[in-house]
Amino acid sequence: MATNNEFVNLEQLRILANSDMLKDHLFVYFDLKTQREVQLATEINNLTRQLFDIIDERRLFIGELEQRLPKNVMAYKTRQELKCHQKDDMIRAMDMRSTALQFHNQAMKGFHFYKSL
Repeated sequence: MATNNEFVNLEQLRILANSDMLKDHLFVYFDLKTQREVQLATEINNLTRQLFDIIDERRLFIGELEQRLPKNVMAYKTRQELKCHQKDDMIRAMDMRSTALQFHNQAMKGFHFYKSL
């Protein structure tokens, strides 16, 4: 059975719904939500950029291995292993970029919604 404490939020919502301040409260809520989603998208983009930097450095290293030690078995195996990491990291970076775009898109939908109120 529900206690009186469980309905406190419902009572507050009822009061707010009948209040002239509801629109202001919604603006604050959507503004905070939008800011957080944009912040997350920005943080993910920064991490993705760092991952792309690592991928680029590894690409240069693989190129050096191919030029300087083309016939060395150990260098060949190292190149193959690094290329596998490159592929995995590229997939990971694309997933991260997709997630960032989803957060950004979600934030913009919220922004346009609360601006239309």
